[in-house]
Amino acid sequence: MKRKVSMKRRVAMGFFAWARAFAGLFVAAAVLAPLLAAPAHGAEAGGERPVRVLCLKGPTGMGLARLMEEAEAGRTENRYEFQLAVSPEDLMARFVQGAADVVAMPSNMAAILWNRTQGGVRVLSASTLGVLAVVEKGDAIHGMGDLRGRTILASGRGASPEYVLNFLLRSNGLEPGTDCKVEWLSEHAAVVAGLAAGKGDAALLPHPFVEAAAMKVKGLREALDLTEEWRRLDLGSELVMAVNAAGRDYVDSHGAEVAAFLREARSSAEWVNAHPAEAARFIVKHEVLEDAGIAERAIPRCGITALAGAEMRRALSGYLKVLFDADPRSVGGVLPDETFYYAR
Repeated sequence: MKRKVSMKRRVAMGFFAWARAFAGLFVAAAVLAPLLAAPAHGAEAGGERPVRVLCLKGPTGMGLARLMEEAEAGRTENRYEFQLAVSPEDLMARFVQGAADVVAMPSNMAAILWNRTQGGVRVLSASTLGVLAVVEKGDAIHGMGDLRGRTILASGRGASPEYVLNFLLRSNGLEPGTDCKVEWLSEHAAVVAGLAAGKGDAALLPHPFVEAAAMKVKGLREALDLTEEWRRLDLGSELVMAVNAAGRDYVDSHGAEVAAFLREARSSAEWVNAHPAEAARFIVKHEVLEDAGIAERAIPRCGITALAGAEMRRALSGYLKVLFDADPRSVGGVLPDETFYYAR
């Protein structure tokens, strides 16, 4: 006889799996180095084979959930084969082995790969804007300045979370380590555990992990949306966490398929944002996330988008410049030039 598992138990069982999936958005250059010894192989042209799309579980794949459903029903311009990866290492290994044509990946991973393949990667569109938030138990933090004198628990040292948080703190007149303390922990689950135990005043977490954490920490509140904090600086860019990218050779030899993918990815992202309840069911059905309730609550907070062309370049280039200024290795050593950005 199959035992019934309560919602609370399912959330607890999946908590650490969520942490691993969300950590994939914030990849550090050192993690990828062993996987990038060989260049990515462009997909071979010819035949009627489907467009092979690979994405990480978690926010990077949420906007494609409608496209996954439509492709399964045979209602798309392209034929598609969707694959999911559980970690940046898994995703990168498959891509460099030529197992995918289009990859939904962290934006700085795409820049690192562009460098390591001598310009062999093109970013097609920005798919996920800033998913980072500062949360607290209470109601004391309403602006970046309110972090003065406080301890922030966080995960992602040496990767995008650290660089973004430090940039925003300094842009608001706060020096990390002097005006506020940031305690870096090994994973998001440890951050939530620490906050629940009263070990910090606030925590830095990504959506939809915030929604999962709220089911474990009573009174947890999103205090600051770092996407909005970034926009307040009026930089002309966005906090672009994930992109859809493809190998240069594939783009050059499959222009029609790439154009159709961009149309269908945009339509999918717009539909997911407009229909969170239905989209959540597709997200779970296609194993992008595990819990429909959490997915539905998280969709409005995950920055699901489909910026392309000049709009994508403006949004992404400024963000990569911030990462580069913090640590050139975070984007592969050199800022990508105009060949990195696909222009229709």
